[in-house]
Amino acid sequence: SHPETRATAAGQGVQADRANCRYLRGYRTARLALMRAQATIKLTGPMDHLRIVWQTGEALLETVSFDEDPEGTRYNVQLALQEMVTNVLRHAYGLDERGPIEVAFDLQDEALEIELRDRGPAFDPLSFRRQRDEAVDAAPTEVGGFGIEIARAVMDDVSYVREAGWNCLRLTKRLRKAVHA
Repeated sequence: SHPETRATAAGQGVQADRANCRYLRGYRTARLALMRAQATIKLTGPMDHLRIVWQTGEALLETVSFDEDPEGTRYNVQLALQEMVTNVLRHAYGLDERGPIEVAFDLQDEALEIELRDRGPAFDPLSFRRQRDEAVDAAPTEVGGFGIEIARAVMDDVSYVREAGWNCLRLTKRLRKAVHA
């Protein structure tokens, strides 16, 4: 057992071992299943956008109990989000980190919704597939377009809307597998 020291409100040290931490994480997970959790980050300026988004997503996702392959699902959600943030930085802003990016996580009883917003030129990434599908049998002639395909493959729903000068991409992942009667 690896003891960890935590300070209490009175400033006294309390020993807690890893088993206690695992218990608390389980307790936190059970409590979040009964309530709504939200986190929003607004990024602008020179910083490691991808790391901040990954760490925020990781902190929230570790509390989520997905029915099927929880670890794999968490990773896939993170991967889809990273691909979409990379697309914004690369294509909407031409790698200029001054453009605003907002990421809102909304955890509800049945699903996790992530909304990615940017002020780049209007672009519906979901339309990109239709343009590429015209030449299905042809070899790819351009780099890119795989990020949105990854998001489509691992998320349950991906939608886009242009709203008040913002590109708004919503990624949805259900917590429980749909039951078909």
